[in-house]
Amino acid sequence: MSSAPAGPARRTVSTKQIVALAVAVLTLIFILQNRDAVQIAFFTLTVTAALWFVLLIVLVLGVVIGVLATRRK
Repeated sequence: MSSAPAGPARRTVSTKQIVALAVAVLTLIFILQNRDAVQIAFFTLTVTAALWFVLLIVLVLGVVIGVLATRRK
C-alpha cells in the first residue's frame, strides 16, 4: 500500500507571502491613483514625470542614503 495522499497536494501560504501580496496590491493601487504628471525643478533642470515614479525615485534615494549613513567601517 502507498502512503501518498489520495487527494491533490495541499499548499500552505506563509505569512510572508500574505504580507507580500498585500504590499503588492497596495502598491498597484497607489500607482493607479498617482499617474498625474508633475514637474520637478532642480536648479535649472525641469523634468516632467508621473508622480508615482518621482516618489519611487525619492524612496530609492532615501534608502541608499540611509544605507550609506549607517554602514559600518
